Amino acid sequence: MHKKIKISIALIAALMLAVFAVNLVMATTQVGKVSAANTPATAINAKIIADDGTPISPEQAADPEQLKKLVPATFEEAERSIIPTRRRFLMWTYDGVHVMWGTYGRGYFAGTDNLGKRCWGIYGRGIFAGFYDGQFFWGKYSNGAWKAQYLFGSASSYGKYLTFPQLTASSVSP
Repeated sequence: MHKKIKISIALIAALMLAVFAVNLVMATTQVGKVSAANTPATAINAKIIADDGTPISPEQAADPEQLKKLVPATFEEAERSIIPTRRRFLMWTYDGVHVMWGTYGRGYFAGTDNLGKRCWGIYGRGIFAGFYDGQFFWGKYSNGAWKAQYLFGSASSYGKYLTFPQLTASSVSP
């Protein structure tokens, strides 16, 4: 039993280091970045001001069917919505069976888990919803913990998460 726990902890630590390394590389390169000149600033600012940076209203958060309508149709569409404020996340279930990593920003997230399955969706005001391997899920998050219904193919799952702030050029040493 102790050996399994040690292996799980080592796996999570290795994944965290890998995510941090990828975050450093992405922060120092121009790959995946979109210039603000390519998008009208007024449209971006109007959306952020209108819904406080999240695409979920309190009324929509109470109804899973309304949440489902807000989620982007594809993984690629969710990734495009994250740019330009791309940050990294790492989340896992308490039993250590499922680990997911990816990017988030502007109320959208996209990620991949340790089984190679893709996940994408929306978040805000303590609620998140999306698609995992094509199946709709929703849940709540707060203070580094989350609980969801139908995520990872389970009727109910819960765990912890970490977020990594966006690195700036001045925070990366040459």
